[in-house]
Amino acid sequence: MAVCVSAGSVPAAPGPVVVDRVVAVVNDEVITMSDLQRESLKRPAGTDQRLTLEDMIDRKLQMVAAKRNGMEVTDRELADAIADIMKRNNMDNKQFEEALAREGLTLEQYRSDFREQMTMSRLFNKFIRTGLSVDEKEIREHYDRNLGQFSLPEEIRVRLLVVTVPEKAPPAQIAESRDKAAALMARIGKGEDFIRLIRENSDSPTAAQDGDLGFMQRGQAIPEIEEAAKDLKPGQYAGPVKAADGFYIIRVDEIRTPVKPFEKVKEEIQKMLYEQKMENTYRAFLQSLRSEAHIENKL
Repeated sequence: MAVCVSAGSVPAAPGPVVVDRVVAVVNDEVITMSDLQRESLKRPAGTDQRLTLEDMIDRKLQMVAAKRNGMEVTDRELADAIADIMKRNNMDNKQFEEALAREGLTLEQYRSDFREQMTMSRLFNKFIRTGLSVDEKEIREHYDRNLGQFSLPEEIRVRLLVVTVPEKAPPAQIAESRDKAAALMARIGKGEDFIRLIRENSDSPTAAQDGDLGFMQRGQAIPEIEEAAKDLKPGQYAGPVKAADGFYIIRVDEIRTPVKPFEKVKEEIQKMLYEQKMENTYRAFLQSLRSEAHIENKL
């Protein structure tokens, strides 16, 4: 709808003069196309104007609710808040207005926007934040239901038997070490105890720990072990595996996917659940305001 201006004493113009177009009515207030265009300039390029308009409608409803509940920001409160901003930024009035101008704002536009922000903050604190909390039980239940969200990289536990090959060993010595490792692998296949074979035959210092390398994240071991162990299930063997220092026999003892301890993620979960509650409460609040209002969206 176009709003036109005419007066009997004014000479006839070629056509109607378009003052502005009403794009929404909220109770007894209107939002014009110029209002919408000004607001759109504050949004990221490409933002749908319909979403911007819906947001403007919600803000008008909240400002009405704030006024109804005596939450309006006085001129004195607004002036004090702006003075505090200037003080914290070490600016006088002239410098502050110049900074606003660089942002494409006049002081009056800034005052209007900031008053609205302060008012809506009061409204939000009273009707949304008040009474919101997340208790320990809720946090623990979320953690237990969503352990996969807190998982760490998969880890494997490997035992290793090493038959070393001296540096620059002749081919015959290399073959001898390979044959020894193959013979040990054959004994394992016949059911001999792997840990006992490690204690008696492994040339690695890890023999003192029964060849146990402990848990390692996938990708942390040397490439030869990674490649040999990648498809093994717990209790399965690979070998002899040629490595830089000799021949390996590998057994995967355990595979696990650890999770972050509850205490490490408790605060993160609490914050997330609180924000969810706040968002849900805010949406319900806006819906209640809309249900009580007369709204016409003409865009």
